[in-house]
Amino acid sequence: MNPKVTVLIPVFNRAQFVDEAIRSVMEQDFADFEIVLADDGSTDATPRVLESWRQRDPRVVVVTSPVNRGIPAALNLGLAHARGKYIARLDSDDLMMPRRLAEEAALLDARPDVAVASCYFEVVDLEGRHVRIWRGDEPHEVTLLLLNFFNSVGGPQTMFRRDDVIAEGGYSLDCPVSEDYEMFVRLLRRGRLETLPFVGVRKRTHADQSILRWAGERRVIWSRVMRSSLEPYLMRPVCDEEIDALITVWRDDGIPGRAALADSVMREAFARFCAAVPDRALRVIARKKIAHRWFIAGRIFRSRGHPAEAAKYLARAARWLLTPR
Repeated sequence: MNPKVTVLIPVFNRAQFVDEAIRSVMEQDFADFEIVLADDGSTDATPRVLESWRQRDPRVVVVTSPVNRGIPAALNLGLAHARGKYIARLDSDDLMMPRRLAEEAALLDARPDVAVASCYFEVVDLEGRHVRIWRGDEPHEVTLLLLNFFNSVGGPQTMFRRDDVIAEGGYSLDCPVSEDYEMFVRLLRRGRLETLPFVGVRKRTHADQSILRWAGERRVIWSRVMRSSLEPYLMRPVCDEEIDALITVWRDDGIPGRAALADSVMREAFARFCAAVPDRALRVIARKKIAHRWFIAGRIFRSRGHPAEAAKYLARAARWLLTPR
């Protein structure tokens, strides 16, 4: 019989980490899974580590690309071999915590309206020391608003239905980074996000992460994904200047002079949100999240020697926080 869950792990030159990642899955308090490891043309000892696990446990499936094609292609290769009803994402340098598979699968079993099940993740350094906790537990409606500006869902801590991802055509090869962000924009048009209140993944931060390797291309990819989310939300075309202004607020690139345009687009999106969401409590949550982002961006401008620009950002943070709606 097919397993209920496929744990999908793309791998490229991760001999240092992938053994621990696999072991963390094997130690789950849930047995109805397989692990599909998509080796994206590794040239280090990774293939030997994967083969060792494949020989030890029949639940381990290893599929290999002869050349390195990038994370989206590796994910699609793994999806083509996945047999589980649900796909649980994990990165090859991260660790899965107890309860994650059992509780996310139970949520998807019980809630057909949920397209993406999630949980918290803890960011740690290479020595395992705590850096921060990502919760991503805003209500679904607020998450959809924030998704227009950044990846408000996360990535390696999520579980979703294989059939949904296949129906969407798999991961976009145009997104060598932020591939999870682009996929969530599509998946959350199919159903809701629900976040479980526990840490399900420990995510390592280090200098060889893919998002750092692709730093030069990130802005182009962010622009493409943001536009694919924002244009249907606003029901109009979005120009490059508007995207650039939003990236300045939400991605910390520190370019002065864009606050007014970014604020205008965000207020337009918030007006759409208010028209669709009558619940005042949700509006308060959304305003607080947006105000916090203006505050963070203002603090960054101040740290980079732009006190006048910082003052503009902090003033907008106050207006978002204090203006009733």
